[in-house]
Amino acid sequence: MKARTVKGLRPWTRLDDAAERIVCERLDELWALGSEAAATGATETLHDLRIAAKRLRYVLEILGHTIGPYAEKATAQAKSLQDLLGDLHDCDVLLPRLEGEADLAEVADHLAARRARLHTEFDELWLDLERRGVRARLEFAAKERPAGC
Repeated sequence: MKARTVKGLRPWTRLDDAAERIVCERLDELWALGSEAAATGATETLHDLRIAAKRLRYVLEILGHTIGPYAEKATAQAKSLQDLLGDLHDCDVLLPRLEGEADLAEVADHLAARRARLHTEFDELWLDLERRGVRARLEFAAKERPAGC
């Protein structure tokens, strides 16, 4: 999945303005995919969501100092989402490889159960992120800017 282009960035753009634009674009990307993944549970969408979470996390790790203290919390939340979706993706990659392997049926069953648990965890985590207003909080933090930046 290719990242969305962040419009309006120029070499002379102030770092805090650039951070705001980039974070907000990555949030839009993440939330669009997250809503779709929560609604459909599609394997490819879940994988794209993991990549979007990773992009947001890396942006926050690099530019979080221009956003303020909430960036650290948002970075941890993005990492949690990314890690969970990575484990889910591992199941999605391995399960098809085990199909038809009679000797590995028990392993496949265990992996399918793990995938189901992880998907439930994703649903709960996504609902919690939405309920707590993580997107709105991070957008506000990106626009507000801490003193001295």
